Amino acid sequence: MTEREVNTQCGVSRRRFLRDAGVVSAAGAAVAVGAAHIDGVQAQENNQGCKSAGCDYDVVVIGGGFAGVTAARDSSKHGYKTLLLEARNRLGGRTFSSEFAGHKIELGGTWIHWTQPFVWGEVERYGLQLKETPEHHVPGKDTLSVIHEGKRIELAGKDLMSAVEGIYAYFAEARKLWERPYDAKYTWNQLSAVDAMSATDRYAQLSLTPLQRTVVDAYIAGISHTTSDKASYADVLRWWSLPGWELSQFSDSLGRYTFKNGTISLINAMIADGKPEVRLSTPVAKVEDKGDRVLITTQQGDTIVAGAVIVAVPMNVLPRIAFSPALDPALVAAAKETHTGSGMKVFVRTKGKLPVEGKYTGIADSQQPLSLVTTYAKADDHTLFACFGSDPDKLDVQDRDAVQQVFESFFPGIEVTECYSYEWTLDPYSRGTYCSYRPNWLGKYYDHFQQDRGRVIFGQGDHGEGWRGFIDGAISAGGKAAKRTQTLLG
Repeated sequence: MTEREVNTQCGVSRRRFLRDAGVVSAAGAAVAVGAAHIDGVQAQENNQGCKSAGCDYDVVVIGGGFAGVTAARDSSKHGYKTLLLEARNRLGGRTFSSEFAGHKIELGGTWIHWTQPFVWGEVERYGLQLKETPEHHVPGKDTLSVIHEGKRIELAGKDLMSAVEGIYAYFAEARKLWERPYDAKYTWNQLSAVDAMSATDRYAQLSLTPLQRTVVDAYIAGISHTTSDKASYADVLRWWSLPGWELSQFSDSLGRYTFKNGTISLINAMIADGKPEVRLSTPVAKVEDKGDRVLITTQQGDTIVAGAVIVAVPMNVLPRIAFSPALDPALVAAAKETHTGSGMKVFVRTKGKLPVEGKYTGIADSQQPLSLVTTYAKADDHTLFACFGSDPDKLDVQDRDAVQQVFESFFPGIEVTECYSYEWTLDPYSRGTYCSYRPNWLGKYYDHFQQDRGRVIFGQGDHGEGWRGFIDGAISAGGKAAKRTQTLLG
């Protein structure tokens, strides 16, 4: 089975995807495009000798996304014999470099920015090349379509100015609630006062026009990757605050720069630098903290003894692993409730080159099948769009006619020829997309996340301050976990 077959395309059923994703993830039957090609034996030979008495490794990291890879690299460079265990047959976690219609694409996390200090520091550290998206962007030549009350409106002039005013009105309290976006406790009283509010609840406090609300709701869908009634108002405002409470910087931070050679280029650079041992297709079944060491049992039945364990798996999959002593009940409750990131990202190839310069962008409220459709790349005979929706059940991306109907509503006359996607909600080792919090989560769970227990260290990219839920937040979480592990082991 190829990597392409593991992903969904027009004509491949979701039932088959669920079957294939589970089998491939557990058994490692496929070879993924762009996976880090690290030979386990060679990596072990390059690794340091174990310093922890009676252990196979000083540090075992569970989870091979950006948080886990960062933790493994740093632990190895701290002088510890380090093993990285990844359940899938590739590294990268909820990032996934691939190709479609002759273009390099990212099926998961994609964009980075210089306002995101941890990932930008890694780009500088390794001298990685970036590119800007959308390709062939011509300022002032864009076409912006809004689906509002069942009709298509081309947003320009006064309507565009009004939409921008609506966005600023919605996010007006962000500076007060997140004066320090890396320190929630600094404004904890203000955040607690709105903790129960959904993103939808905020509308009742404002006098937005119906069109303004449609535009704002599209932004909320992109931020939270769900419908606005399920998203935390406080968490939505965190996104607006991080790049500096300003629309153009917000847009650039979330959709301008990406890796020229894919997110996998940074993963590979980190692995090559730290040289931890890497074992793919190795799901973990049990973690037992014995006080002076930790026993890690894989689903294949192997037992590994470590001085410390760093847990870097997505929060939604924590219950797949049996912990002894048992996990904090609040962590289990949050994982079972799941964060709100449950939408979809699909690349759509359309026939022919766009007839005008600039990019086509379509937006709709969070209840629609697709809330954001934007030009990703152009060629002489086709155009590639990156599209986002709040719920994969609202659009079968394997049904070309269904996708065609949605695109026709945004851009009349356009012809869809092919789709390409990866359904993260069906992947047993992610069970969702990027992490966004639900209403009341700050009060219920914030103080429970990322709390180490004995020799089990938590370094999940879903939690923490700043850009949590982003590549940047994952790198930050992994690096901090490695530092705390260094303090523990000495």
